[in-house]
Amino acid sequence: MESVFFSIVIPTYNRAHLIAKTLNSVLNQTYSNFEIIVVDDGSKDNTQEIVASFTDKRIYYYKKENGERAAARNFGVHKAKGDYINFFDSDDLMYPHHLQTAFQFIQTKKPSWYHLGYDFKDVEDKVIKNFEPFDDSIGKKIIFDNRLSCNGVFIRKDVMDQNLFHENRILASSEDWELWIRLLAQYPLLFDNTITSSVVNHDARSLFTIPADKVIARDELLIQLFKSNALVQKLYQNQFNKFVAERYSFFMLCLSEQKRKREVFSWAYRAFKIYPPILFTKRYLASIKNSL
Repeated sequence: MESVFFSIVIPTYNRAHLIAKTLNSVLNQTYSNFEIIVVDDGSKDNTQEIVASFTDKRIYYYKKENGERAAARNFGVHKAKGDYINFFDSDDLMYPHHLQTAFQFIQTKKPSWYHLGYDFKDVEDKVIKNFEPFDDSIGKKIIFDNRLSCNGVFIRKDVMDQNLFHENRILASSEDWELWIRLLAQYPLLFDNTITSSVVNHDARSLFTIPADKVIARDELLIQLFKSNALVQKLYQNQFNKFVAERYSFFMLCLSEQKRKREVFSWAYRAFKIYPPILFTKRYLASIKNSL
């Protein structure tokens, strides 16, 4: 019996109205040696019924208590039998050549982890943001801008077993960013800019739907995790203060949207103190202007 090459781990929560389209996009791949692991993170809708309507034996469904996407993805990792894992969101879509493109690259390059390009679309299937091709500087850029999409990332199973997602709920929506930085500190990121999937934008993905206090708690935890990781510190030793100052300026922006002026200026001082050139960045200046 042929061993499984790809494990597609799909965490989902109350996406009964979307997950069928996602599953069909996976089943329509030109490459067929894969398994689909749907991890239902405590849905209260009829997600289970929708998944059960698919008869393909490569689909495995598991339901667990709600624990956020990081815990759901880690659950999927433990169930996975494939050589490589691809995490795919339950509201996004694979193009038919997604897995075939990855398989061909992996056969040649044998990467520890690897990234493919993606479209950013609206719910009407229109491209709203073009994918900016990666170059060899991508590893240095990710600390400032998480441009990797889970949909495009393939990670060797043994690497993933040793580098699970951080499951603290406070980190929700940045758990993937934290993992990418941790992996970059250990393994080179290989990439292919071929666009093979689409990330679908909707209101739930907007950062401004997250309260400022949650953003601050999340990013302060992210900063502490990076500070405590010696390999990450070695990789970004000359850029870390800039990274911290940019997170502080993002706090400023979120707080300025909520008219919390005193807190905006408090974070402005901290950002300037740790990295003075932050004073001349657009986000920093816009947050100050909005708070005058």
